[in-house]
Amino acid sequence: YIEDPNSIHPIPPTRFFDQLSYIGDNDVGSFLLETSAGLVLIDCGWPTDDRVQMIESGIEALGLRCDDLTCIIVTHGHGDHWGNADHFREKYGAKIYMSEIDYNFARDPVKSPRRQLHYQVFDFLTDGEVLRVGDTEIKAVLTPGHTPGCLSLIIPVTDEGRPHFAALWGGTGIGRSSKPERRYAYLSSLYKFREACDSYGVDVELAVHPFVDNSEQRLAVCRSICNGVPNPYVIGRDAYHRYEDMLFKKVLDSIDPSEL
Repeated sequence: YIEDPNSIHPIPPTRFFDQLSYIGDNDVGSFLLETSAGLVLIDCGWPTDDRVQMIESGIEALGLRCDDLTCIIVTHGHGDHWGNADHFREKYGAKIYMSEIDYNFARDPVKSPRRQLHYQVFDFLTDGEVLRVGDTEIKAVLTPGHTPGCLSLIIPVTDEGRPHFAALWGGTGIGRSSKPERRYAYLSSLYKFREACDSYGVDVELAVHPFVDNSEQRLAVCRSICNGVPNPYVIGRDAYHRYEDMLFKKVLDSIDPSEL
């Protein structure tokens, strides 16, 4: 996380694929996916009024309508991801989805002592489920570790009509102070999600926290991109594997050899 709150600043709402946009700041954000059946919001940021306003104004700045929000996917049970999703449900009728494991985790004052999720969700996504929204199929993979019921997603996108598959690793980061079983779960989830990404031929990497993957700089390129300049998010299958390798290395470095 960004330690100095004074260094956090908004990023202009940016459409970086034909149907996928980023709304948020340099700390945490949301992805907005356009489908034939309406808009899908992935994560909601912090549960604050200013975050709600950022999302609503961001949707409008992209030339879209908040009334077209059809569903919200919450990747995991931390407050900077589940946010005020109930606002969008109550105002626009958006259906809220997350895993049942993390729903219970986020509502538990012992497991989530800093803040608890207070609203109901529409339905729970299960491991390997495909959520169909109009012409779009979003693959959900249960990847525990960062949280007990974290979801990672594989999302179909196009870049000037060219098809790609984007992978969103749902919960980046695992601390050295975490219990060994949690770190092993994270490692196992990385292997599991790699297999799913390989089956889809993933060649695009996404992260809800922009500081993880230089997204602020890449989004700036997308806002000023011109003919002949490749989309910086289309990194190819080999480069996506290298990104996965960095996640593997981070968790392996956190494991004490005496625990093996």
